[in-house]
Amino acid sequence: MPVIANDYRRCEMLNLGSAPGGRGPFAIRQLGFPPGSMTLKEESFLLRKDGVWVLNLCVFALPEPQQQQFLYPTSAEVMQALDGLQRDAVVEDKLPEGVSKEELLAAAENVASKLLSGLRNAKASPVS
Repeated sequence: MPVIANDYRRCEMLNLGSAPGGRGPFAIRQLGFPPGSMTLKEESFLLRKDGVWVLNLCVFALPEPQQQQFLYPTSAEVMQALDGLQRDAVVEDKLPEGVSKEELLAAAENVASKLLSGLRNAKASPVS
């Protein structure tokens, strides 16, 4: 799997399906490894509205208001976000200070939020 990049062809749009009619909100996901990685271990990243790719495990541990920064109400807003990406990807792959991966995994399992439940049931489709 390649390095995380700002290339819409590498992204998946996830329909979380909790909006009326099951259309939206949406999240943008990409699989890969962060630039400069020494392990080249594939991870899942979500695109925050400011154009930063964030390790999805970290997103699950955020309070729900901060999780909203990863949700796009419409597919048109997904396309706008992807069109607005700069050339070089910005990636946050560091775990929060003082928190272990195991603690984040436990938080991910216990978070009762729209994002978490929606991602479990989301249907991925290529961004075209």
